[in-house]
Amino acid sequence: VGRIAIAEALPADTRMVRAWDLAASEGGQGDPDWTVGLKLALLPDGHMAVVDVLRLRAGPLDVADIILRTAQRDGAAVPIGLPQDPGQAGKQQVAWLTQRLAGFRVIASPESGSKQSRALPVAALAEAGRLSLLRAAWNQMLLNELAEFPHGRKDDQVDALSITCAGGGVSD
Repeated sequence: VGRIAIAEALPADTRMVRAWDLAASEGGQGDPDWTVGLKLALLPDGHMAVVDVLRLRAGPLDVADIILRTAQRDGAAVPIGLPQDPGQAGKQQVAWLTQRLAGFRVIASPESGSKQSRALPVAALAEAGRLSLLRAAWNQMLLNELAEFPHGRKDDQVDALSITCAGGGVSD
C-alpha cells in the first residue's frame, strides 16, 4: 500500500474530481461487485487525497439516480469521471449517463490494458507518500482493498481510484 497517511482536513484551495466504477448488481448472487464513487482532491502541493468513497449495490437505473444525486451534492465544479468500456455498449452507457448529468462536466475514461497497469499511477503515488485519505469510516475498507490488490476478492475501489489518478478530471 505504500505510505498512505490519514489527513484530518484539507486546504481550502483544493480541486476535486469524483470517478465511478460501475456495477449493476441488483439481486446479484453471492458476493457481487460494488458500484463505487470515489472523490479525490488534488492538493496545491501535488499530493492527492481521497476525500469520500460511496459503495452501493443496485440496478442500473438506481445507480444512475445516485450518480446524479451525488453530482448535485458535490456541485458543478467537481468533474465526474466515468469508465468507458470498449465497444458500442460502453459508448452508449457513457452517452446515456452524460445526458442524465447535463450541466455537469463528465469525462469518459476509455478502459484499456489490465487493471494492474491502470492502477500503476495509484501505486506510484502511494509509494512516493503522495496519496492520503481524509479520515472517515470507509478508510479501512479502502486500505484493505489496496493492500490485497490485485489478488483480493474485490477491486472496485481500486478501479475508481485508478480512473481519478489517470486523469479523470484532476489533471485538466
